[in-house]
Amino acid sequence: MKKEDINFKLFTKYFIDSVYHIRSNMELVLKIIIPLFIILFGYFACSYNQRKINLNIDNIFNIANDIRLSYSDKPDYWGLSTDFVIKNKLIDSKFINKNRIYLDKDKEIFVGYGINSSPVLPSQKSFDIVLKNLNKAECISYLEVNITQQNQVNLSKISVINSNQYIFNWGDKTYPLPVEKYTGKDVCSDENNAIIWSIF
Repeated sequence: MKKEDINFKLFTKYFIDSVYHIRSNMELVLKIIIPLFIILFGYFACSYNQRKINLNIDNIFNIANDIRLSYSDKPDYWGLSTDFVIKNKLIDSKFINKNRIYLDKDKEIFVGYGINSSPVLPSQKSFDIVLKNLNKAECISYLEVNITQQNQVNLSKISVINSNQYIFNWGDKTYPLPVEKYTGKDVCSDENNAIIWSIF
């Protein structure tokens, strides 16, 4: 008998034996595979969501930089608002849809002053970008995301607003910038969180 025939028979026997063992131990196999699948699915879902949040943070600061550039020859941000940004095309058109500003299809942001994004007042040297309606997990992820040193230079403070208000400032002992890991769980509520990035 040729060596190839012997190898094929051995492989066939091994394959049949393996199938038999798997079938006879299907319950055990399922007990191992299903939790493993759930863990892997959760890992990749979390990883995807975190990459999306990182991209959205980058885009927040890209939008902020476009606005800063448009106001570079002005003494302050007087009159700046969401409507003004859209009307005067201060940012990349890919973020604008139906007279609203979106980081992605379901994350609308607002520009101006404060939680209500009012038009910026005269002599005000900073403006706010507001992201609302975040659940606890989203709030924690957006709050604790790593902000590059280049973008930190233009960041005045970060505020979290729900039933309470928390303001993170440079040099603050209670709520310092950059935001430390595991801080979000104590300041983010289960729903209706808003985060405000105040930009110089």
